[in-house]
Amino acid sequence: MTESIGSQRSSARTWIALIAVTTIMATAAGGRFLVGLVFPELQHDLHMSHARLGSIVSLSVLIVGLSQPFVGWLVDRFSAGLVALVGLTTLGAGLVLGSQAHDATLLALGLGVLAGLGLATVSPTLLTPVVAAWFSRGRTTALSIVATANPMGQALVVPVLAAVVAAFGWRRALLLLGLALVALAPVAFRLLADRSPSRSRVESSQGCGVIDALRSLAWWQFAFGFFVCGFTMGWVMTYFVDYATRIGLGHTVAATGLALTGWASIAGAFATGWWLDRSSTSLPLAVVYALRGLGFLLLLVVGASTAGVLFSALVIGFSWSATTPLTSSLCAALYGRRRLGTIFGLLFAVMPVGTAAGSVVAGILFDWTGHYTLSLVLAGALGLAAAAVVWPVRVMARPCAARDVAPPTAVPIYPVTESR
Repeated sequence: MTESIGSQRSSARTWIALIAVTTIMATAAGGRFLVGLVFPELQHDLHMSHARLGSIVSLSVLIVGLSQPFVGWLVDRFSAGLVALVGLTTLGAGLVLGSQAHDATLLALGLGVLAGLGLATVSPTLLTPVVAAWFSRGRTTALSIVATANPMGQALVVPVLAAVVAAFGWRRALLLLGLALVALAPVAFRLLADRSPSRSRVESSQGCGVIDALRSLAWWQFAFGFFVCGFTMGWVMTYFVDYATRIGLGHTVAATGLALTGWASIAGAFATGWWLDRSSTSLPLAVVYALRGLGFLLLLVVGASTAGVLFSALVIGFSWSATTPLTSSLCAALYGRRRLGTIFGLLFAVMPVGTAAGSVVAGILFDWTGHYTLSLVLAGALGLAAAAVVWPVRVMARPCAARDVAPPTAVPIYPVTESR
C-alpha cells in the first residue's frame, strides 16, 4: 500500500515537471513570433527593407532546422537539462543583443544566429528522449503536452508581448523576454537534471543505433510524413491570409481562421495522443495526415463560404501539431531510447525543408496560374499520400529487435520515475 502511494506521488511529480518544462518552452516559443510582431517597428527604426529583415528571420529558421540532429546528439551524449540550460541562455542572450541593435549586422547576430541556436533547443527533439524515459504509459499524451508549447506560446505569450510592445516599445520587449529566459534557464535545468547512473551504464542501454534506424523503412516513411507536414504548414503560414482575402472574405475572417487553426491544433494533439496510447498502432498518425489532406481539398470545395473556410481551418488545425507527438512516440517504440535524440533530431530536420519547399512551390504555382487551385490540390494529395505511406508502419516490427532493443527492465536514461 505504501509503495503504491509512493508510486502515485512520483507519477504526479513527473506530470508536474513535464507541464512546468512545457510552460518554459512555451515562453521561449514567444520569441519565435516576436520579430513578426514588431516587424514594422524594426523596419522603421533600423531602416531595413522587407528582404533584408526577412533574410534575418530566414537565417534563424534555417539554423533551427539544420541544428535538430546536433541538438538530438547533445541530448544523447550529455543531458536534456544541460542542453536546455545552454539553449535558453543563448536564446535570451540573442534577444538582449537584438534589443541593443542599431544596424543589420548586430540584429542578424542576435535575432538570427544566437536566437536561432537557442530556438533549436525549444523543440520536441529536446524532450522526446526525456518523455520516452519518464513515461511507459501515457507516453503519447505526455508528448502531446510537449507539442502544445509552440501553439500555446502563440496563443498566450504573444498577446502579452504585444501589450509590452505597445506600452514600452520593441527594444524593451526584446530585453524583458531575453532576461526572463535567462532567468528560467536554471529552472529548466533543475527540472530536467540528469540524475541517471554513470555514463557507461547509459552507453550500454539497449536500442537502435542511428545507422540501424536510417536503414529501416519506417524512418523514411516517417520522414515523408514530416516533409508533407512541413510542406502543408508552409502553405498555411505563407498564403492562407492572401487566399482568404482574394476570394473576398477579408482580413478578419483570415485572422479568425488562423486563430482557429492554433486552438484546434492543441485539441488535435491531445485527442490523437490519447488514441495512440490506447491503440499502439500507426492508424492515428495516418488519420491525422488524411485529415490534413482533406482540409485543403475542403478549401477548394467550400469556395467563398465564410463558415466553410473556417471549418476547413479547423480540420487542418486539428492535424497541425498532432504529427509530432504521434511520430516521436512511434519512434520511441520502434527504436528504443539509446540514440532516440539523434534519430528523432534527424527526422525532425526534414520538416523545415518541407516548409521551405511548400512556400516556394505554392508561390511558383500561383505566379504560373494566377490562383491557388493547383497548390491546394497538391497539398491535399500529399496529405492523403502521407496517410497511405505511414499507415503500414508496424510498431512491433522493431528494426534491431534481434540484438539491441531495450527490454522493459533497461536502465532509464533520465531519472524521474516512470508514470504507470
